[in-house]
Amino acid sequence: MALLALYPSAHWPWVAGLTGLLCLTVFVSGPISVLVPAMLEPMLMVAGRAYPPLLVALVAVAGNLYMDYINYHVFGAAIHHPRLEKAKNSRVVQGALMLFQRSPFFAVWLCSWSPIPYWIVSTLAPLSRYSMRKYLLATFLGRGPRVWFFASLGLVIPVPTQVLVTYVACAISAGVIVLVWKRRAVAGRARSGAPALSAPMPASP
Repeated sequence: MALLALYPSAHWPWVAGLTGLLCLTVFVSGPISVLVPAMLEPMLMVAGRAYPPLLVALVAVAGNLYMDYINYHVFGAAIHHPRLEKAKNSRVVQGALMLFQRSPFFAVWLCSWSPIPYWIVSTLAPLSRYSMRKYLLATFLGRGPRVWFFASLGLVIPVPTQVLVTYVACAISAGVIVLVWKRRAVAGRARSGAPALSAPMPASP
């Protein structure tokens, strides 16, 4: 995505900032959002001081919807994996799924703008095979006004831009470190378990 934006950024320098916002929005809307959930809002405040809040909202929502589209398919494939069958059929998951299916559009819309963690509906939507178009539409209707609000908020709150940028940088760094650590831990457990599985059985006397 960043490579595709090189040409317009070179000819119209003001596009570079929006390109960076788009790429960062896609990044923080991925798995790292579960580890460090409050990264997007300070970015929107900073961008709202450099660009019109409405333009910032359109770019950020586009990045969100792009990542939500990918997450819908990725989470759907992961949830329906046989290894997660036991977790999928647990009382907690089935109870949440039952509540979600009562009003899925409202649930997605509510979580897309409220403090309720969005990853809940991003997991339940593919699990219930809810329409992806309705899922993205509900996300757009809820996320759009919220993103515009934070972009506009950057113009009125007295927090220095340097403080906001430093927070975002530290939050992203912390999230990346945790992701790398978890992946290494999973890979280490897989390697340590492989010899035990492949070790030959002792010969019987």
